[in-house]
Amino acid sequence: MKRLDFNLLVTFVSIVDTGSISKAAVALHRTQAAISIQLKKLEESTGKQLLNRTYNKISLTREGEVLLAYARRILALADEAYHAISEDEIEGVVRFGVPDGYARTFIQDVLKRFIQRFPKIRLHIKNAPSPNLFHSLHEGDLDLILVTRSQKEPGGSIVRKEKLVWVGAEDYVLDTKVPIPLALYEQGCDYRRRAIEVLNQHGMEWYIAFECQGVTGFDIAISNGLAISAMSASLVKSGEWRTLDSPGSLPDLGMIEIELHRGLGEGSEAINCFAQELEAHISNMV
Repeated sequence: MKRLDFNLLVTFVSIVDTGSISKAAVALHRTQAAISIQLKKLEESTGKQLLNRTYNKISLTREGEVLLAYARRILALADEAYHAISEDEIEGVVRFGVPDGYARTFIQDVLKRFIQRFPKIRLHIKNAPSPNLFHSLHEGDLDLILVTRSQKEPGGSIVRKEKLVWVGAEDYVLDTKVPIPLALYEQGCDYRRRAIEVLNQHGMEWYIAFECQGVTGFDIAISNGLAISAMSASLVKSGEWRTLDSPGSLPDLGMIEIELHRGLGEGSEAINCFAQELEAHISNMV
């Protein structure tokens, strides 16, 4: 029976997380040639090309995306098994940033489980819009941030891809013959940019009825029928909101990617544990 080599999976995940073979070599204390050989062995053992490699850039193939999700789960389970029987408890501080919507949807379950498993790791969590979180990460005030992918901020590790959808109250009646009321985050939000761009491209009139700083604003605006908004599918509140997906009513918003960004430098064991836990949980959510 063929089995995947654990060490090859470690190398593969490191290449994806660091964004290049050379950076993975530094992180794993190996030569670039050794990392390239390990990647080749993994591709030969699976019979699939896992990465598209161009000058100074890599991207995952479809098969690579599938394997990455499994690799993260395997490595996370291996860490969990080790710590379950080890007498050495991991200690440290993890400074983590996450926007409101993602905090409500993606991290509540994982936080409870992580705190129980690693009681000596202290979590410092900052809840703020993505542009503010990127600033804090670059200033060295945060170790990890979970954000929507931005073309202006390369280097993140994609943990989830989702459909971006239009959302309104359950009983909201859309009338595209009049300006469309929108509930949007402040300037700098990629959801805001995408919504405005596609409406303008299709010549549809709109206005901002509610400019929000957090999920409370969206709850008020959408649930009371004051406005509609654009958000990733998993953020839609079941039973209170509905997707406005009638053919021809509103333009398609496309897909968004959710990324985990790390601060500069080699992360501590505490930071790496939390990152692995987040990645495994978010990538496998239904």
